[in-house]
Amino acid sequence: MTDHQTYPPPPPTFDRSLPSCECPADCGGRPEALLRLAPAYPTVRDDGTAKPPEHPHSPTKRGELVHDTLNQRTGVFMDRVGQLVYLRPARGGPEWEVDAKWLVSDR
Repeated sequence: MTDHQTYPPPPPTFDRSLPSCECPADCGGRPEALLRLAPAYPTVRDDGTAKPPEHPHSPTKRGELVHDTLNQRTGVFMDRVGQLVYLRPARGGPEWEVDAKWLVSDR
C-alpha cells in the first residue's frame, strides 16, 4: 500500500422504511418516526408579566431535581451552558432548556 492510495467512501445508508421529507423546506424531518427538529416542549416565552423567583437555585450536580418556574415543570438537571440549563423529565423524555434565573430547588 502506498501513501497516495485512496479508498472510495463507504456507500450511504438509506432508511427505506419511511418516506423522505416532502415539505417545501426539505428539512429532513421524519414526523412519522417521531423524530423532531423543533423542541418537544415549547418554552413559554416571557411576555413581561412573569417574574423570576427572588432566590433562584443554581444546580451543580447532574441528576438534581429542580423546578422550572417559567414553564411550571419539574425536571432533572442534565447540563449547563452559560445561563442555559438543560432539564429532562424525572421519568425520562426529551430535554428542554431554560434560563437559570427561573429555577428553584424542588425540595
